[in-house]
Amino acid sequence: MASSPSEIGLLSRSNMATSVTSTRTVDNVDDMLTEKVTKEITCNPCGKVFRYGIRSPRILPCLHTSCERCLKPKHANFDRDEQGEDEPDVDAGLFSQAKVVCPICRREFAVPEGDLSKLPMNYYAVKLLELIDYFKLERKDKLPCIGCAEPAHWRCIECDENYCQDHSDFHHKSRATCDHRILTFKQILLSPRSLSTMRNQYCTTHSNKPLEIFCKDCNRAICTMCAVTQHKTHHTKEVSEAVAALKAKVDALKPQISMSLYSLKQALTRVKTSMREVNVDSQVASRKVSGMIEICVSAVREKERELTAELETKKRVNSEIINSQKELLEGELTSMQTGREFVERAFVGSEVEVLCLEPQIVAKMDELISGDCPTVSSDVDRLSFTPQGHDNIFKAIEVLGKVGPPKPDRGPRMIVDESGELVLLDNRGNVIRGETRFLLAQLKTNILEEEMRIEEEERKLAAKEEQERLAKLKEKERRQAEEAARLKALEPPRTPTPLPPRDFTKPFTFSRCFGKQGMETGMFNGPVGLCHTDKGHLVVCDVHNNRIQVVKTDGSYVLGFGVTGTAVGELNGPNDVCMFGGRNFLVADTYNDRVQLFAPTGRFIRTIGQKARRRAMFMQNIPGSVKKPDAMEGLFDKPFGVTVNSKCQILVSDMGNHRIQVFEKTGEFSRQIGSRGDDPGYFMYPYGIACDTQDNIYVCDLGNHRVQKFNSEGRFIKAFGSKGDNDGQFMQPRSITVDAKTGCIAVVDTGLHRVQVFTSEGKFVNKFGRKGKEDNTFSSPCGITSNFDGEIFVSDFRNHRIHVL
Repeated sequence: MASSPSEIGLLSRSNMATSVTSTRTVDNVDDMLTEKVTKEITCNPCGKVFRYGIRSPRILPCLHTSCERCLKPKHANFDRDEQGEDEPDVDAGLFSQAKVVCPICRREFAVPEGDLSKLPMNYYAVKLLELIDYFKLERKDKLPCIGCAEPAHWRCIECDENYCQDHSDFHHKSRATCDHRILTFKQILLSPRSLSTMRNQYCTTHSNKPLEIFCKDCNRAICTMCAVTQHKTHHTKEVSEAVAALKAKVDALKPQISMSLYSLKQALTRVKTSMREVNVDSQVASRKVSGMIEICVSAVREKERELTAELETKKRVNSEIINSQKELLEGELTSMQTGREFVERAFVGSEVEVLCLEPQIVAKMDELISGDCPTVSSDVDRLSFTPQGHDNIFKAIEVLGKVGPPKPDRGPRMIVDESGELVLLDNRGNVIRGETRFLLAQLKTNILEEEMRIEEEERKLAAKEEQERLAKLKEKERRQAEEAARLKALEPPRTPTPLPPRDFTKPFTFSRCFGKQGMETGMFNGPVGLCHTDKGHLVVCDVHNNRIQVVKTDGSYVLGFGVTGTAVGELNGPNDVCMFGGRNFLVADTYNDRVQLFAPTGRFIRTIGQKARRRAMFMQNIPGSVKKPDAMEGLFDKPFGVTVNSKCQILVSDMGNHRIQVFEKTGEFSRQIGSRGDDPGYFMYPYGIACDTQDNIYVCDLGNHRVQKFNSEGRFIKAFGSKGDNDGQFMQPRSITVDAKTGCIAVVDTGLHRVQVFTSEGKFVNKFGRKGKEDNTFSSPCGITSNFDGEIFVSDFRNHRIHVL
């Protein structure tokens, strides 16, 4: 709903001054704006200057002021001046808003008639913006005087009009206006509290009658004619009296508010003191931990040096023994080789010479044959290291210290008092005086008592720790039993009976529907993505309730998980879901820019991906190119679709980045398919995604109004469909599924409120549906899946229900 004419009139002049910049200060006004003025005209949550439209300043019941944009939910902030012209149109009806949360104090309030423009305007901020605009014009001598064409440099606070020097003098000297305040714009901005709205305001019904009466029953200002004619029986007061009564009431509450503020300041001071103490204690404890660990490490290093020295000594002894044996063996080997070579060379000469050397040859051969091999000592010890006592070391490390509150100084001890006398401080803190022998005897007795007390405390502490351990063990067993019971509840006693493949050429027949709008279990608020579990249950993405629901095929509730938020395990606009590893749920958490994996009980397991920072997208681009760098791998910008192929690879349609990303089952990035464009193999806002039994990939190319088919490696095969309302044409196809038995493809044609069926080659087969609220009609269908019985399930987004065909 549009703002009132008075709001448009006040803000239209400030729009020019504030739309030029979104910084926290207004440029080119000689730095006249004080920090207080800048704070009044700036939205605190987003840090941008107020202006007409989506940044109009609105006052909440908590009296905090914020622009309309900051009051809208995150997924509804589609601002035309901050997004590209080719972004897809988003229907405002998808984001109904009955309540608003204050961005400052986080309190929740109801929105009047569901329209943010019904919230009251901050007219003080509007007035300041108008004055800044006037001040800019006045500095350029472009602000006309109301009485002539000369530049105006003065403003009457009471009349709310601008004057030149001559008319300001005349206005000040006039008997009727001599007491009016006439200031320069510079003076007004230096003291903005001098602003006033004392100029008479007139009745919208009786244009010549000023608003002088306030009707408490209607909570509005009226003229005297309206008071007599329309508000005769109402409780009315003069405006001045009503303002005086309100001011008196506020003045009466000021002391209480001052006391509350004082208490809050004192509490804040205590908290800050506690924070300083925590920091100091942390630093002292950290130094103690470092010192203790350094001592332990030094002891371990000393033991390391000792063991290493012992090892080197034994190594040196063994090396000397082995080297002596080596020298002996090498000498014998040389001798034998020399003798053998001599015998062989003897037969090279003449036969007579050989016979003459017969005695020497035979003797040498006998020596070689009868020579004994030298004995080698086997006294060399093998070296190894056997750890000993390391279990005790590990246990000692576990009890090395404990982080907690400091222990008070306890136990008996001898001290010197202020007078220099040696005294005994016993277990109870009492000071005992006497002779040294007497004090030593008392000290021994107190030490024995203290040891007994410490042993008793240690026994009690050990018993308490054992009780806590047993309690934790019982709690763990209880949770495991509950989880086992929930898993058993997810297994219905049903064995799927194989049915013949469905004939999609026959006309579709409406079977049933279930669900209605609401936040209770089994109710939906904008159902979108669908899939089936291996037990035949239907999994539904309940997008506006930010949760996942598991229901039976008749709509009866089985399981639900998910809460609104940005932390791990929390959801913000889940748009698609599929099964991973047979029983786990893989959810496209669209507005948190990630994919999350949940256990069959709804317990969070892990996250894949994170938000893509747009500012870093083009830092490494080639000039003139729009290709994104490799650093964007694994980052998402509103993932809308998710599926898994037969290799357990995860495929995600990264809508904002116009691509398909493929991850291994471990969550590691594998490859990317496509980029922005309208050529074959390129995408313009890809949404739904599905795989057939051969791992071929089908993608709903929403912006190009077509479906594209790729092989398992991501190579383009074909595309079918175009923009239109004929058979085989689409108007923003959003979701897709593949029938495992026939290979037929069912596509949700969201813009035309129907479902179309094609062969795997893209040939049109059949269609079903039209726009409406009846049982056999749709209103913006958004999700589709089929089960092993051949039934097709379609999520009817605006009718908040599930159709079964």
